[in-house]
Amino acid sequence: MIKPYYEEPNITIYHGDCLEIMPELTEKVDLVLTDPPYGTKTDQREEWMIGEFSNVMPIALPLIRQSLVSDGAFYCFTSWSQMADWLLRYQQYFKLQNIIIWDKQRHSGCFSPNSWQFTWEGVFFGIKGSRKIRKYQKDVIRSKETGQRIAMQKPVDIIKQLLEASTDENNIVLDPFMGSGTTLVAAKELGRRAIGIEIEEKYCEIAVRRLAQEVLPFKERA
Repeated sequence: MIKPYYEEPNITIYHGDCLEIMPELTEKVDLVLTDPPYGTKTDQREEWMIGEFSNVMPIALPLIRQSLVSDGAFYCFTSWSQMADWLLRYQQYFKLQNIIIWDKQRHSGCFSPNSWQFTWEGVFFGIKGSRKIRKYQKDVIRSKETGQRIAMQKPVDIIKQLLEASTDENNIVLDPFMGSGTTLVAAKELGRRAIGIEIEEKYCEIAVRRLAQEVLPFKERA
């Protein structure tokens, strides 16, 4: 039986590899919401994976589907550079309903003289069975939060928009690539139950600190 890294009412964090932990979860979840790594080290590989770094999503997708209830839903942030490959794999396990655009309203800082500035990020939204939208929204979303953010971090209000669209109070949300815990923070603020899995302990520690704070400083959000 897997031992939680941290627990509080309705929130559980596991420190470890989500590929090993997801099969051990004893309760199905209503929603998976995650921002997976765009190339990461893993001991579990397929023959087509070249080099030291690999795309973990083809291995994670069947486990994510298995973790969901029969009418579960899945939000997955993605990069334009990965979108074509991920889309084909995503649709092997989920019925794609939307590609949501997060309009960042500013460039990411990652651009070159040969390319346009990157100002948006895609989010795949799919369902396992039939799940109705709880709160209808446009498929272009924006954050009202301001301030400096470190690379790859997501504003809490963006995550809350996704949670409000597809979950009810007390539903269970899983983030298998938790990072510093933004999905769990948003779920806690909305009265959802949440499970986070993170392979790097330093991010587990950050998530625990954030969950313990009443007012969450924006600079630590990810």
